[in-house]
Parts: sequence; C-alpha cells; structure tokens
Amino acid sequence: MSRAALSSATVVIRNRGFSEAAVDQEIVAFSVEKGACYGFNPVGSRIWQLLANPISVAEICKTLVGEYEVDPETCEREVLKLLEELRAEGMVASPPEASPEIVNKRRP
Repeated sequence: MSRAALSSATVVIRNRGFSEAAVDQEIVAFSVEKGACYGFNPVGSRIWQLLANPISVAEICKTLVGEYEVDPETCEREVLKLLEELRAEGMVASPPEASPEIVNKRRP
C-alpha cells in the first residue's frame, strides 16, 4: 500500500522505539531494535524535539521560520524532505499510520 505524500497540513509524530542523547547541542537518535543510529544537525534536532507531540508540518515550519533565518517556502520544502526521509526509516508517522494509543499517550 502506497502512502500519501506529506504536505503542510499533515500531522506527524515521532515513533516510539528510539532513544536519544544530546551531543554538542545536536541530537543522536538510535534504535536498538533496528541497530541504527541517526545524527541530526541543530535544525534537524529542533525538528526532532517538535515531533515529540503530534504537530502539523505547517506548525513545524512556523516555529522554524520564527527561530531561524529561512524563508517559508525553503523551510517547507526542506522540512518535507527530512520528514519523508524519517518516515521511510520508520522514525515518524502521520496518524492514522501512528496508532491512536501512541498519539494519545503523547498529548500533554
């Protein structure tokens, strides 16, 4: 089954099963189950933090445009690219791909 492409309206959340550590103000996320380690630059680290709770791509971009010197179009293009890569690696999902149990447990 093919997944729909992500858009600015898509709500995303990081999947469970990844541990993380801060290394020099950057996040390293790793999965013991997959035997994989992923390093994020500072902007990627900020996105990973935002993905702790369900959030739309538009909200991620709004936050990043306010915190970094980036225009909205470039931000959206780059965020969507990263999120598609993370989704391909099983690191993020968009409900209903994420189980409701996982999504509901993460809401503040």
